Amino acid sequence: MLLTASEGRHWRYEVCEHADGYLVQMRDLETGDLDEEFSTIFRTLPVAFAYAEMSAAYERYAASELEHVEDEQIEFDVEVTERHFIDLSDRLHDVGINGVVVQAWEREQQRSTVRLLH
Repeated sequence: MLLTASEGRHWRYEVCEHADGYLVQMRDLETGDLDEEFSTIFRTLPVAFAYAEMSAAYERYAASELEHVEDEQIEFDVEVTERHFIDLSDRLHDVGINGVVVQAWEREQQRSTVRLLH
């Protein structure tokens, strides 16, 4: 279930419910496709929200740099969202884990057979 989303220039950073917490995933605004390489799972919802906001702010900043657009508000947004994420992450002890790693663990658990040695 999608809980919230923050939009950058080309991507939307979605916060969704996940069995292990809250998943932040990246969706292309033009095609609607998910980026399989970008996903992070957090234990706490506030940190997931802050991470999505920070990621969108970084993407807007990077796009403005590439397009040579001077906008102090974009730079300010990056600083504020980064500070907010770091503060929440530190206070709640939630740094997140890469979603690709979680998928690999789940595949390994399904694949492995349990052996009993007597």
